[in-house]
Amino acid sequence: MVGFMVLCSILTNGAGAGLLLYEIWKNQEKYKGWKSGRPPGGFLLYCICMSLLTIGISVFVTVFYWENTFLFTLKRVMLLALLWPIGYTDFLTYRIPNLLIGAGLLGRGIVLAAELIFARENLFPILLGEGIAGVVLFVAAVLCALIVKRSIGGGDMKLLFVMGLYLGLQGTWSAVFLSLVVSFVVVIILLAAKKKTRKDVVPFGPALMIGTYLSVFLTGM
Repeated sequence: MVGFMVLCSILTNGAGAGLLLYEIWKNQEKYKGWKSGRPPGGFLLYCICMSLLTIGISVFVTVFYWENTFLFTLKRVMLLALLWPIGYTDFLTYRIPNLLIGAGLLGRGIVLAAELIFARENLFPILLGEGIAGVVLFVAAVLCALIVKRSIGGGDMKLLFVMGLYLGLQGTWSAVFLSLVVSFVVVIILLAAKKKTRKDVVPFGPALMIGTYLSVFLTGM
């Protein structure tokens, strides 16, 4: 099972890297350092490190949280492989491309097809929990945007919905909580270093990436 999970992780990370490159190729003017058509320094290192980290977490979760089913763990691994390309785009452009959101929904649909074949007896409560998590996160994000201007963007709202579909009620709350903690710490550091002011926007995608990685690693969910 570990070997098969590693294979799935390699494939999903490869797909994530491919989608990221395609997104950058289509919108080079929005990515600093890409106008020459060549990747900036550190890009390849980032892709390799994040892919290896995702593969490592997939092995760790499979071994140490052995009570989780294969499809349960696969959903987490696929989400992690989606989040590091999203973290990169949001960090540089302050936007989360619909291409990556759509890829996340497609990936969840593929796993759903497998669940219909191999886990049909427990599928309804799983889908119910994931649907509730996705809707609650989306509504909470919308309310946050309405109450506090420029606090969260449309891409973040869609990403939170997708995260709910992958993590369900079991994993959503710890991932979001840790993401908020990461975001708070980053904002405090940026304000203290005078890199940002209170009026500046700080992308939430990288914090969601780090918080979710920590959550999956620490809880297996």
